[in-house]
Amino acid sequence: MIRRHAVRLGLAIALLAGCSEAAYPLPDRNSADVQAEEERLVTLLPSELLGGPGTCKVRLLGRDGSSSFAWAHCDAAPGAEGGWSVSVPVRVDGDRVTQPGDGSEYSASVRRMFPERLARVVLDDHGKLRP
Repeated sequence: MIRRHAVRLGLAIALLAGCSEAAYPLPDRNSADVQAEEERLVTLLPSELLGGPGTCKVRLLGRDGSSSFAWAHCDAAPGAEGGWSVSVPVRVDGDRVTQPGDGSEYSASVRRMFPERLARVVLDDHGKLRP
């Protein structure tokens, strides 16, 4: 009787483990390649996201061919309008930067911009992705 329960428990654990998907693997920030791409994005993104001078912090989320996926937090240089910030996931293809739409367009545009598993993380657990 006890053995039958142990077998059932083992099967239940195996089924649950097989159904759960591993967390999305983020790139190793200690890698020279990852550091180089984050530096490239830090230089590129202020003018693209802020429309002018400012500073950005970037977390590379992944790559696919020539596409880079990242989360950027950028602060505009103080000016006549005062300082402002933007924190947004981005897709960068070469020097072309795509960011999600606002409001009701956000979820659908994130799904178009990112691979499926990464899009789910961006939509469901974005707190761990920010730089």
